[in-house]
Amino acid sequence: MCDEPSSSSSPSSPKSRAQQPLHRQMDNKPGSDLLRLVAQELESMRCIRAANTDTEEAERSFPPACLRLLQTLEGNQRCHDCSAPQPEWASVSYGVTLCLQCSGKHRGLGVNCSFIKSLALDSWKRREILCLLEGGNDQLSSFFERHEMGHVHCEDGHSTPPGSRNSSPSRVGVTDRYKTKAASFYRQHLLSHAKELADKGGLYEGRAASRSKDRRKKSKRRPRKCKPVEPQLPTVEERPSVDSSGHSSDSSFGPGPDQMQELEGDFKGET
Repeated sequence: MCDEPSSSSSPSSPKSRAQQPLHRQMDNKPGSDLLRLVAQELESMRCIRAANTDTEEAERSFPPACLRLLQTLEGNQRCHDCSAPQPEWASVSYGVTLCLQCSGKHRGLGVNCSFIKSLALDSWKRREILCLLEGGNDQLSSFFERHEMGHVHCEDGHSTPPGSRNSSPSRVGVTDRYKTKAASFYRQHLLSHAKELADKGGLYEGRAASRSKDRRKKSKRRPRKCKPVEPQLPTVEERPSVDSSGHSSDSSFGPGPDQMQELEGDFKGET
């Protein structure tokens, strides 16, 4: 049986904090307690599903504490693709925040490639929220940069804005990179990781906790082998052809199956 997580009973006013709405609690509590409020919101969604006979996940508007935590993740204050401020849309598939214009371009890729939702208008499942909390703009940007897709060429002919964290040139366009093998592997692993967290019991403990536990499990499962240090960037035998605008014409550009272990490190906390 799911029991509602208990809150602190120490009053901060005539009305105790435990009786206040979550968004009011966030205003009164320091940032270190934000994760506890996030765990409460996610647990309440899990309990609603457990109480229903329907197999479908419960949906609700994006929880306020979860939204606050999402906005604190590195890079999430701006659109992942164009760096526009205060993005109000998100790709569940990649766990990134997007502006309205870029979200429209993602919709054009199809839901199988990039599933788009509004942070303010749409209803969300627990698993979808976990995709965003376990993903993040900076994480995907780092992944793209490692696979030579960081410094993108926008449709207007310009590169990523000067404020972008990326520095290495890309051989694919801003939306074309979501069609690559690398993006497909990233998408599959993020969705699998979020589903694993959603299916297991217990309160959500945050990104660092989930990565630390997975790293310890993997360390116990098999001994660490000493091997020569390999280049961080994948070895690709054949580069795709590049047109005059600098866009790749080959959607398969990116790592092959032999890079799967490296990709797992983004979600397992490995270096």
